[in-house]
Amino acid sequence: MGRILIRFNEEQVSEPITAQIIIEYKVPMAILAAHVNSKGGEILVEIPDESQEEIVNAFRKRGVIVTVPKLIEVDAEKCFSCGSCVALCPVEAISLDKDCTVRFDKEKCVGSTCSICVDACPARAIKSIKHNGDRSANSRVKRN
Repeated sequence: MGRILIRFNEEQVSEPITAQIIIEYKVPMAILAAHVNSKGGEILVEIPDESQEEIVNAFRKRGVIVTVPKLIEVDAEKCFSCGSCVALCPVEAISLDKDCTVRFDKEKCVGSTCSICVDACPARAIKSIKHNGDRSANSRVKRN
């Protein structure tokens, strides 16, 4: 599953663009996060990887801004499991194991749409990466 961030302007927000694309392309979309009001908004959705290019193009043809958010990658060599990122994560994608190692759940992470952990990390061990890749859903950062 891939993630895309759909941004609507003030004129587009009152149109059923997302519903039209779901119906027209028969593609399921899981809404992970949304902020929409009368002035516009954005929706972070998860869609099947094989449909991503087609769906991105469909939104763009309708004038909607679509970006593919970057996910988070942790440099285990730099991370010293201080936990600064844990309390700040709004989707609880980061936790501490019993042995005090930091655990990142990439299935929960909303990536560059948030990036609070990137800014919070004193060791600069967390960075945004371009795409999901073939990494496992959960990754542990071991203490050095």
